Amino acid sequence: MSEPPAAAPPQQAPRKASRARVITMMILGGIALAIGGCALFLANVSFNTGNMDLLSGLGAVGFVAGVLSFIGGILWAVARLIDRRFDKAKGKIG
Repeated sequence: MSEPPAAAPPQQAPRKASRARVITMMILGGIALAIGGCALFLANVSFNTGNMDLLSGLGAVGFVAGVLSFIGGILWAVARLIDRRFDKAKGKIG
């Protein structure tokens, strides 16, 4: 008879991503989404007839979402930088 396999050691819970990593992914993802949305819009829009099909509308929405994500990431990074500066200053005074 063969022995049953040994139990695997318990896995650790996954670590939460740092705020800096989340902000960086938000900024870079926003840029990528904006470029992709712009390319999709420009590839499918017909300037001569003035008609917009579904893909060009989807590209426009993707572009706007990417720009908003980029701006949100920049604002979040600035707010985090200011918050860290105030915390550092408070620690030195108090």
